[in-house]
Amino acid sequence: MADTGRSAYDLHRDRARKAIARQKEAAEREREARAVRDAEVLAMLATPGASLGAVATDIGLSKSMVAYIDRTARANFDNAERARAYLEQHDA
Repeated sequence: MADTGRSAYDLHRDRARKAIARQKEAAEREREARAVRDAEVLAMLATPGASLGAVATDIGLSKSMVAYIDRTARANFDNAERARAYLEQHDA
């Protein structure tokens, strides 16, 4: 193996920095996916005849998780119209 003039420390530092950058990107993608999920759940719940149980069953979450999304997402999306506008804006 050729000596590149870089210490083992430098190599590990560079790899750690790249890993941190990938981690930040993944966290951002997860945040965006969660926002879209919340908007979709709110839109589903706003559909006439929808219930927590039906939505939970259809998307594979527990009723308590759907209720949690409903409560917390409403802080970001005051109503289903805002949720739909968000989805349209982000081409989801």
